[in-house]
Amino acid sequence: MKQITKIVMTGGPAGGKTTLTTRLVKELTALGYRVLIVPEAATELISGFGIKPFGNCVSMYEFQYFVTDSQLQKERLAARAAELVPEEKVLIICDRGLLDNKAYVSQKEYDVILKYFGLTEQQVLDSYDAVIHLVSSAYGAEYAYSYNNTARYETLEGAREKEELALMCWQKHPHRVVIGNSVNFDNKIRKAMNEIYKILGEIPPTQSERKYLIRFADGKLLESYHPVEQIITQSYLVGKNDGMERRARKVQSNGSTAYYAIEKQQISAVERIERERMLTQKEYVRVLDEVDPAFGSVTKRRYCFKYADQYMTVDTYAGSSSLAILDVQLSDKAQTVQIPPEIDVVREVTEEIAYQGHMIAKTHGQLEE
Repeated sequence: MKQITKIVMTGGPAGGKTTLTTRLVKELTALGYRVLIVPEAATELISGFGIKPFGNCVSMYEFQYFVTDSQLQKERLAARAAELVPEEKVLIICDRGLLDNKAYVSQKEYDVILKYFGLTEQQVLDSYDAVIHLVSSAYGAEYAYSYNNTARYETLEGAREKEELALMCWQKHPHRVVIGNSVNFDNKIRKAMNEIYKILGEIPPTQSERKYLIRFADGKLLESYHPVEQIITQSYLVGKNDGMERRARKVQSNGSTAYYAIEKQQISAVERIERERMLTQKEYVRVLDEVDPAFGSVTKRRYCFKYADQYMTVDTYAGSSSLAILDVQLSDKAQTVQIPPEIDVVREVTEEIAYQGHMIAKTHGQLEE
């Protein structure tokens, strides 16, 4: 029986929705989920169609009819696609939901808009299983605030105003979770992911991981654990002047291909920002022109599975008969590692720099037991 969950990602500008969505796609795909994304309707209308509530185009009130119509159609398509895809577990992520539109008109105007589409506010609330509100970095994490959405630029003051409006829109949803800013941006994203994993009935993401060099023949050893198989190409890109580390990743799984861009930047001795976003195939091909020749790219076959309530991956590398790495993700640093009996461990390599991703890309083919 299909397990379909529909979640809204909302909040003020620059809250981390793109990074959170990208990481969810990456992690949940490895767990056998299909993640469907409903893009933000307002941005598409402004950027793609030139329909906008400024520049003498339409009024804000008229614009909300376009937004609501577009969003309803896309959410219906996502619901239909969720039934059609082969995966039994499906997560629909809505980049903002129908109630976000309420922030831009009066309550009376919004009620009229909903009535036009044959809806009530309660019906809209009931259509989403949960709401994840990521507080804008304009509140308490101003150093991370960026102006990446060219369709809708907001100053810090404007972003804070949108934050308050978004909070009001969803206050009646029974399963709303508000994720505030903390000292560490990655902690904020992980906290949000923990909440979503709980909603899905899954084990929360890793708090710690251990790596092991193993002897591994092929994926048949793991068949009883029903692994999800992926082909991953990781490319290390030339860094920027501000010290930003950059990577591009191609992931092939179950007949589909996804592309990602990852950027890591050290802000201070204790704070690092890691942003991720999905790329189109054309964007991915273009970014490969920036591959750092010192590290290049590496391709690995990954087997993702669960054993003894622990998430595990086994990576094998193209052209290498001896290099295979087991990664065990733990929910607690004190948790005892349990390794499947089918896997023969050579030694733990958690702290060995030679077995970190960028070094494997650099020395691939030279690492031995």
